[in-house]
Amino acid sequence: MRKNILWLAILPLLFLNACGKGSKTQIITLNAVDFNYEGPLYDGPNPSQYAWRVDLKELLKEEYSEGMKIKSARLLSAEIKADECKDCYGFEEINSLVLSFASNNKEVPMQAVALLNPVDSKNKTQKLNLSKEAEITDFLNEKDVYLILDSDLKSEIETDLNLKGKITIEVSFD
Repeated sequence: MRKNILWLAILPLLFLNACGKGSKTQIITLNAVDFNYEGPLYDGPNPSQYAWRVDLKELLKEEYSEGMKIKSARLLSAEIKADECKDCYGFEEINSLVLSFASNNKEVPMQAVALLNPVDSKNKTQKLNLSKEAEITDFLNEKDVYLILDSDLKSEIETDLNLKGKITIEVSFD
């Protein structure tokens, strides 16, 4: 009987100790990701790259501590918007969009994280479908991350094509 009472007293303490401080989470939104394609562009896949310098101190502000690493990161949303002007191309010339993450680290291979096929040419903003298998934690622990948007064009375009991305990521850290 005494053993049972002792276990009832110790068990909650062990559980609380195992939980520790717990992870903190924060939402990071990249609002003006420029994907600029210089014409002439050919029908089929055309990639554009956005270089993102990951500065955890700037992103996490007062939550940042020296030497910290991102524990986990997941993509919450990826939206692509076409420039709005008379002479600009919109989504009527695009079949599909694929967003990938890459880095300079050879041990962190490039990974497709979101796609949309087919593109709805009537909408000015395209919401990409997120890959459930995508793991972006390793990318956010790198200094430089490259967001690559591959636009599959229906036909040749003689001029430039400019798209803007809004990428939302949830990060967890200790």
